[in-house]
Amino acid sequence: MIDVVLDASLTLQWFLEDERDREYSLRILRSLSERRAIVPILWFYEVGNGLLMAYRRKRISFKQIDEFLMRLGRLPIDAAEQSPSDVLGLPAIARNHDLTNYDAAYLALAQQLKLPLGTTDSALRKAAASARITIA
Repeated sequence: MIDVVLDASLTLQWFLEDERDREYSLRILRSLSERRAIVPILWFYEVGNGLLMAYRRKRISFKQIDEFLMRLGRLPIDAAEQSPSDVLGLPAIARNHDLTNYDAAYLALAQQLKLPLGTTDSALRKAAASARITIA
């Protein structure tokens, strides 16, 4: 059974040790020993890009990116099936909640599946509260 929607901001904190206030994200990571997560397909792109940007800013090595991605692949994280109409509906959600289209993807998935949302993004947390989505 899937228990939580994860966003990329939270996931990247698992690997970027110089991030502040990591305890929340690490608690979510530990909880994946007993639960499953789901993410929109966008998550894979965002996590990969976030790691690449961290490498370019000399925060991590390229070898660490490979290690992180291998570790991610072993976690109980499922990709949501999304139709073109799901994706094309994101701008309206983004506009209604003052989010980026990317963040709207996480909010929409949590709404659709009626699941709590794991995020460290303040705008997304505010939008989740407005949409009556629980923060994991």
